[in-house]
Amino acid sequence: MEQYTVTGMSCAACAARVEKAVSGVKGVTACSVNLLTNSMGVEGTASAGEIMAAVREAGYGAALKKGSNNQTAQLSSEEDALKDRETPVLKKRLFASLGFWIVLM
Repeated sequence: MEQYTVTGMSCAACAARVEKAVSGVKGVTACSVNLLTNSMGVEGTASAGEIMAAVREAGYGAALKKGSNNQTAQLSSEEDALKDRETPVLKKRLFASLGFWIVLM
């Protein structure tokens, strides 16, 4: 079973979407996505490139866990960019929900 790291997933629906996209790749016999560890295991004869392309088409990022240093560096930069992009949005949502919570109390 090949192990991949998947970036960009935030809910169970995201994990299901990735799993469905990868399961549709010709040559994939089994696919298991773990949201908590942002990982995915794939069994079958499909190439890593086809699998990662399917994940990208679904709107997420993917890289082999046992990949080259270039892939690892790219994944790290994607994770950093994702964190930097999501943090301000999440802070705004937090403060807005706190404001509504105070009004309700």
